[in-house]
Amino acid sequence: MMRKRAIGIVLAAAALALYLGLLTSEAMRVKPWNDEAMSAEAAYNLGTQGTTGVRFFDEKAPNYPGITKHTYYIFPLQLCVLAVWYKAAGFSLLSTRVLSILWTCLMLAAFYAFLEAVTEDRMIASLATVLCALDYQFMTAAAFGRYDMMVAALGFSAYALYVRLRESHFRIALVAANACVMAAGATHPNGLIYLIGLWFLILYFDRRRLRAMDLSTAAVPYVAGAAIWAPFVLQDWPSFRGQLLMNSSGRVGILHPWDTFVREIRYRYITEFGLGAHSAGHSFAWVKLKALSLVTYLLGIVGCLATRKIRQNMKLRPVLVLAGIHWAYMTFYENMKFSYYLVHLLPLYCALLAVYTMHLWRSGATMRWAVAGLLALASLVQVGGILAKIRLNDYGKSYLPAVEFVRAHALPADQVNASCSFGFEYGFDRNLMDDPSLGYYNHKQPEFIVEEEIYDGWWEESKTTLPEVYAFFKRTLAGYDLIYDRDGYRVYRRR
Repeated sequence: MMRKRAIGIVLAAAALALYLGLLTSEAMRVKPWNDEAMSAEAAYNLGTQGTTGVRFFDEKAPNYPGITKHTYYIFPLQLCVLAVWYKAAGFSLLSTRVLSILWTCLMLAAFYAFLEAVTEDRMIASLATVLCALDYQFMTAAAFGRYDMMVAALGFSAYALYVRLRESHFRIALVAANACVMAAGATHPNGLIYLIGLWFLILYFDRRRLRAMDLSTAAVPYVAGAAIWAPFVLQDWPSFRGQLLMNSSGRVGILHPWDTFVREIRYRYITEFGLGAHSAGHSFAWVKLKALSLVTYLLGIVGCLATRKIRQNMKLRPVLVLAGIHWAYMTFYENMKFSYYLVHLLPLYCALLAVYTMHLWRSGATMRWAVAGLLALASLVQVGGILAKIRLNDYGKSYLPAVEFVRAHALPADQVNASCSFGFEYGFDRNLMDDPSLGYYNHKQPEFIVEEEIYDGWWEESKTTLPEVYAFFKRTLAGYDLIYDRDGYRVYRRR
């Protein structure tokens, strides 16, 4: 028995090492995105200068009031955690992404702990965790230096802490779980989804034992969080209000439910699972294989809803309802439909798929081997997708050559207009401006312009949303010569 356990531990450790190696390789070979640079530079400045302001945005633009002194459109906990992390690990794109990988490990552990406690079924919890870990969208978000994995880790930790502590230490469970939710909300507004989910679990399991004192106890983390955050906000209330209004514009989909439902299907599923438009360098036919995982999730969802034995199982019902809560929030409330928000949905899709798979397996259904083969194939395809991204290496083959070209031709004092993601290697202190309007607001014309898919998207959108700015940009760009055009990057120099 001890020998089998030791072998199991060794195999688990080897699997974890391979998984971390896969994520780290992905983190090293995928080009940076502007979201990563926004929080990274603000956090670095917080740790080195005591301010969260960044200088690559135009403070005169209506979107970023006070941005050189305070960053408010990114919530503070992520910046504080990153600032501390940079002290220990150093500042770089890789260290930023490694922190996200570490949050991913915590999220998977919390997810397993939650499912195992609620369902009292280790096989369901184990299968769901493995399916989640091997999901292409999940692995992509894991190696991405945003705060979404941090929010998911804190949110699922709240669920796990509550269901595991509620019977023996009820009030400790309330405080610990709500503290995690408060921390998730202090990282990103999507923490709200875990507030709703947690209080569903509290009312589902313990509505009869809740007292006024318990509610007061649960409120303590939120009061403490507000007391810490409020002084920072009040340092510059107009900037806080302006940046928050900018970043929250168009995010509440419940005001137009049909439109947000259509956007959900179109962007979150059709596009992100390989059936729509793709990013530069990712337009190969095999990208459509990502849709295989979507098929398996639909199988799990429909199977669970159509099977009375699953629907009536009191141990499985909390998982079904929680999946419905997350889906309704992301479909009808959250209207931006970013792919990285899938980390709040995919774990519960994997849970339903694991529940239905184990139901088929234990009932001796004739199709159980077919379902098992489908899951194995889908996981293999998704891991293959990550290996393809690693092989593509758009960090080394497209991003770095463009950076090196500009560094070789631009003087340190020359203003370069590029996405702030350019700064990870070019340098945030080399007069870098992330201003796709090309000086419409600040009247500063750059010496060099770096165009790629982020600027392409902004310019295309501005045709209808900001026609005057678009006309100015077109006139300005006419005074530049194209001096570099390779692998999705184009560099212009002022004539």
